[in-house]
Amino acid sequence: MNGYKAFYRGKTCEVYALTTFDAQKNAASVFKAKKTQEVSVVLCETKTDGAAPGQQVVHSGAILD
Repeated sequence: MNGYKAFYRGKTCEVYALTTFDAQKNAASVFKAKKTQEVSVVLCETKTDGAAPGQQVVHSGAILD
């Protein structure tokens, strides 16, 4: 399982799923969004079971040459 942070119309929530698409579907049901594609998700942690913390993922906007 992986941990994701989901965003929808100024709201956020955290969901756990195997894939990004599953996380998007789960978050859409939490937000009660009419369209799944309106929900954005970002990977935050990997290899977690939802109870114990997993490995944190750090995103960088830097361009490396």
